[in-house]
Amino acid sequence: MVSPAPGGYVVGIDLGTSNTVAVIRSPDGRRRPVLFDGAPLMPSNVFLQDNGQLAVGRDAARLAQLDPGRYEPNPKRRIDEPSVLLGSAEVPTVHMLAAVLRAVAVGVAEITRFAPPVVLTYPASWGQTRRKMLHDAALAAGWQDVSMIQEPVAAARYFISALNHPLPQGEAVVVYDFGGGTIDIAVVRNEPQGFAVIGSGGLEDVGGLDLDAALVDLLGGVLQTSEPAVWRRLQDPRTAQDRRDRRLFWEDVRGAKEMLSRTTVAPVSVPGVEAAMHLTREELESRIGPMIARTVAETARVVRESGLEPRSLAGILLVGGSSRVPLVARMLHRELQVVPTVLEQPELPVAEGAVVHPSELVSSFTGTASVSAPRPPVMTGPPAAYGTESMPVPVSAAPMSGIPVSVAPVSAVPVSASPVSAAPVSPAVGHAEEPAPASSKAALIAGIAVVLLVIAGGIFALKTYNGGGGDAPKPIGQWAKLPDLPGVPLEGAGAAIVSDSKLFVIGGLSAVAPRPQLNTVYVYDIENKTWGKGPDLPEPLSHMAVVADPNQAIWVLGGLTSKGATDKVWKLPVGATRWEEGPALPKPRNSGAAIYDGGGIVYAGGTQPDRDSADTIWALGGKGWDQIGQLSDKREKLAAATDAAGTIWFLGGIQQANGNRTKDTVDMLLQHKVVINPTLKLDQPREGAVAANLTGVGLCTLGGNQGSTVYDWWCQDAAKTPLLPKLDVPRSGMAMALSGGVMYVVGGYNGTKHLDGTSTVEAFKYTG
Repeated sequence: MVSPAPGGYVVGIDLGTSNTVAVIRSPDGRRRPVLFDGAPLMPSNVFLQDNGQLAVGRDAARLAQLDPGRYEPNPKRRIDEPSVLLGSAEVPTVHMLAAVLRAVAVGVAEITRFAPPVVLTYPASWGQTRRKMLHDAALAAGWQDVSMIQEPVAAARYFISALNHPLPQGEAVVVYDFGGGTIDIAVVRNEPQGFAVIGSGGLEDVGGLDLDAALVDLLGGVLQTSEPAVWRRLQDPRTAQDRRDRRLFWEDVRGAKEMLSRTTVAPVSVPGVEAAMHLTREELESRIGPMIARTVAETARVVRESGLEPRSLAGILLVGGSSRVPLVARMLHRELQVVPTVLEQPELPVAEGAVVHPSELVSSFTGTASVSAPRPPVMTGPPAAYGTESMPVPVSAAPMSGIPVSVAPVSAVPVSASPVSAAPVSPAVGHAEEPAPASSKAALIAGIAVVLLVIAGGIFALKTYNGGGGDAPKPIGQWAKLPDLPGVPLEGAGAAIVSDSKLFVIGGLSAVAPRPQLNTVYVYDIENKTWGKGPDLPEPLSHMAVVADPNQAIWVLGGLTSKGATDKVWKLPVGATRWEEGPALPKPRNSGAAIYDGGGIVYAGGTQPDRDSADTIWALGGKGWDQIGQLSDKREKLAAATDAAGTIWFLGGIQQANGNRTKDTVDMLLQHKVVINPTLKLDQPREGAVAANLTGVGLCTLGGNQGSTVYDWWCQDAAKTPLLPKLDVPRSGMAMALSGGVMYVVGGYNGTKHLDGTSTVEAFKYTG
């Protein structure tokens, strides 16, 4: 369920087959698209880089020229496949989608400096499995407060709010969504409980990509006669250059198709042919006409099976980039006798409609109030696993903009790297100098009463959802003890979760004299609740940093060996049986903190070979490690947490050299560029803690010590700290991993209890 974020921002994301769009609703109610490289559309493509990370968008398209085999232009089209082969690596489809959503999170973080609630849109025809994959991808991308809404419902919300088009209760609108991969058609009716999809359909084999294929086939017929060798090479590429030429040819055909929406002739360049070919709008319409006719027939069928006549529709809203083709509107008008609403940027309404405030859906027309308390999604299983289907009512004192936007799909000024402030515009109710009739006053009072009741219902629903039906706040989550770790008790180990199903516990310092470092790797099967053995580390290690990247590879960085700190980096790809050597740290370190923040792996602080503490911050890039900043003070045994959208917090630690000074410092790194030392401090100086940015809770640390005193929870939101259940034995030096709303902690020590290490494994479920 979406709740108001700090500052009142909400983000709507429409992850499309070809392009992804994000729209931010600001605290003043204005809605603006997020810009990616200066444009509101970000290609929904991915490229697997040499370092195992996925590049996204225009960067991915550029990198694809190096090796097209590692490029996936349309991850959403692979939604039914568990994984996709990129180069020689099997990449889970959920990770490709997460990479796209993570790129959006980075763009949003440049504006909001935190991850606000997000509303994801999805086709009305999608079942639970597809919706869950999209929701899981959002969580993996670092979005913490995730809701979901059907794309046609979002488009209908836009239809009313931005276009100022009334939709009285009982009336319906057709949403014709012609995207890159499919055509999705839905009939949305304004019912007493809110918007409802009363009929849906579509075609899986007709989308913008299929229009492109038809044009490629048309030009191929000409090339087969005039340039047979060129056409064979483009049709069946054998080399990397052939694949690059094929991609460029398809891109140019797509550009020509888009140009023909505005002109009657468009050139097409053919790699290997000096003279450009030309396409005309007549040729385009002749070739794609049968496909458009199928979409129109499907629209008529969906309307008919919804129990409606076309003449009773309140409108037909064209969304999706492929709806720009002029033939679409002409054929729909001719068949259904309803003039479609054609938009200048049809890619944007779905994302914008996802963040329309419910108050904007209440009009002065009798019977048009369509605000309702959120309805649960039609799914099995716990709601938190999949998000909610409709947006709840955020309560804010900020007035919403009352200026309707006609033709232009969003407010005039797009969002760039910094928010644009402007005076909020109050909705106009009427002319002040003309007193309203008594009947109008009664209607207005009734309308206000409806809104207040809905807001109250939304607040009650939010309290109930959070488990707070009464005045006394309830505890957040609970601990569960898992089977003990095999082998010796330990502390200073590392932990990571792979595929949300395997908990890896790596190395550590044995609690048994003479307390050697360990090279053992144990794997806990979360579903079967059993321990197994993983591939041993190449060398015994403790006090290393451990990170899992989006490709589910585990990285072990630095650490303490029997000879002191090491600069070695080891990598275990998913499914591998041996560790590979990765790019070494610039200098040996142990007891530093590392984390994946949505943009890459970052390593900070740690102990140097001379046993002094370090203040360096390094980031792993395509060419190895670079120093990107410095901590405000030298420290080791610090903790790190991230919002997975470009913000990292480095918390606590100790400077053992020169007096064992334990720290309460909290530094914040933004976008790998800026280190801020805010006034935020821990409640007590502590070393050896773990930290996380917990969904619905916020930034917290667990464990850690100052001298002989061992601490439990600290949260930035002080009201949450007493609500979190405590460990039976508070510890320092624990290994920790997060996955699916669960925190796993392993091992650790407590000096006052003479505990030099433990085999204890505990899981804290902090979300519903």
